[in-house]
Amino acid sequence: MSRIVTEIVTIPFTPEARIDEVVPKTIPVISAQEGCRRLKWGRWEEDPNKVQMMINWDDISFHQKFIESAEYPKLLGLLEGLLSGPPSIIHVHFDEEAINKITDDPIVELATFYAVGEGFVDAVDRTLAVGSESEGCLRYTRGDVVEEIAVSEGEAKEKGHYAAISWTSLQARLHATKRDEVKESGLGVVSKIGGYEVHHVKFQ
Repeated sequence: MSRIVTEIVTIPFTPEARIDEVVPKTIPVISAQEGCRRLKWGRWEEDPNKVQMMINWDDISFHQKFIESAEYPKLLGLLEGLLSGPPSIIHVHFDEEAINKITDDPIVELATFYAVGEGFVDAVDRTLAVGSESEGCLRYTRGDVVEEIAVSEGEAKEKGHYAAISWTSLQARLHATKRDEVKESGLGVVSKIGGYEVHHVKFQ
């Protein structure tokens, strides 16, 4: 039985790369593939040399089919010599309507949780609910990462989780982190995981 999945790609470009010229060339190649439903991309606010892509597929098998096809080397060729390291790719099962609305919003907070343990789901649901009460928070969704992932290279890969939260502005997001309720609920999440990473993207 097929299941819609979101491919989440982080592409680290060199400072010299003309990202706004290169990335648009990759979009027709990806979008033309069987099973590709939607593609959004944007730069990290924290590091403009990093590009985030969110690609919806009818099923993870369609992405794998693309990787194994003759079209994939064409995609890699467009990026040749322009990257500072290998892209990272994971897959997450989101509610499609929710993730589509989120990536259409002004700015998106993207959080990866590593080595999630017992009690994590309750803790993350609480912190997302608390955060959603902050001024400027629009909506959120979350899902398990299909692959096992590690905080850093060389460490053991374990179960991961991913959350996407949209905001009216980055300023609204930063202001929300100052709320005591947000700080307290966040500590509850940290106690249930082995590590985390958060960044923000304006998708197009």
